[in-house]
Amino acid sequence: MTATLRRMGMIAMTLVASSAVAVAQVPATAEVSRDELLDRIYGGWIGTLIGGLEGLPHEFKYREHPRDTLPEFTFLENGARSDDDNDFEWPHLWFMDREGELKLPYARIVEIWKANMNSGIWVANKRARELMDQGVLPPETGSVARNSHAWYNLSGQFCVESYGLIAPGMPQTAAEIGLHYARIAVSEEPLQATQFWTSLIARSMLDDGSIEAAMQQALDAVDPTSSMAEVVGDTRQAFHAHPYHWKAARQVIHEKWVKERKWNDNSTPVNGAAVCLALLYGGDDFYRTLQLAMALGYDADCNAATAGTVAGARLGFRHIAALPQFKMPDRYVNRTRPQLPAESKVSEQAETLLRVAERVILANGGERITIDGKPGYRIQLQPPRLIEPLPPTVHGPDSQP
Repeated sequence: MTATLRRMGMIAMTLVASSAVAVAQVPATAEVSRDELLDRIYGGWIGTLIGGLEGLPHEFKYREHPRDTLPEFTFLENGARSDDDNDFEWPHLWFMDREGELKLPYARIVEIWKANMNSGIWVANKRARELMDQGVLPPETGSVARNSHAWYNLSGQFCVESYGLIAPGMPQTAAEIGLHYARIAVSEEPLQATQFWTSLIARSMLDDGSIEAAMQQALDAVDPTSSMAEVVGDTRQAFHAHPYHWKAARQVIHEKWVKERKWNDNSTPVNGAAVCLALLYGGDDFYRTLQLAMALGYDADCNAATAGTVAGARLGFRHIAALPQFKMPDRYVNRTRPQLPAESKVSEQAETLLRVAERVILANGGERITIDGKPGYRIQLQPPRLIEPLPPTVHGPDSQP
């Protein structure tokens, strides 16, 4: 029996259900045109760029309390540029595309980092880079024993979103790829954030259900004993307790996770909560979601980049480009990573991600097809699943000197 689950634009998702006597269940599939998939990828990537760069004026400005009002802004009137919210992932994606490797070997990553990651690099990533000069390879560069920031740092969130974009409808694969690159700089709790955000974004590529339902399902990729799992639950509870008062919900999170639990404002639980609140109160309004991510505070540029990726993947580029705030020329200037082009088009970057996504689709049982006479893909869908549980002993605020 074949039951149609969803059709939106050029996306059609079908589930082939097993009968009572079937030996095994046939996996669900999604059919998506190349144009629609590119639109979703482009939307997610431009959401990363807009959120990260427009969010910079708000970075670490609002700590004890959120911003009084939602900020007004346009979308990158001078085009995009390299910044740490995009220029860790972009070199990986660039070389993944050119070298045909979804998980670049760690020895190759060290070569790429030594050639490129020498400016615009901070905290856990900076320490990882220093360790590479000492001959240490990932994942040891992201171990707590060698990297004092690895147990909390936001690299597990803001350096991984694009790996959800290249694995549409395949959250397990998104999490596996995300973990491979996140381990360069972090371990333990931040890797739970990696699994959550990559899984949520991968689902968002082919989903038009509620964002809250998507968040709940993405928790299947997270260790239930983790702070990440707990904080997602807390944000949903705070949202329902204060449905019209985002500032009140933010202060509930702040009291528990900053003042009581002592997680710092560069940590994955605190900032992950801020992104979840932005998405819940934003309600698939791209502009308002970014406004909230900036106003909620903490590491606001990173949070706006993550929120922008999720919202952009759900809405697509065409939707974003039609908004009155959109003033952005198709331009990306690279100031930090010397082996990559000094200037390119953002649309070309989206095409690069699409080429990598096609490789991911085909490597995971999918195929190229024709939909209404146009090229498309049949994707073997995956449910979110926990790939890496927390280790038996984990570090946290109470374990630090």
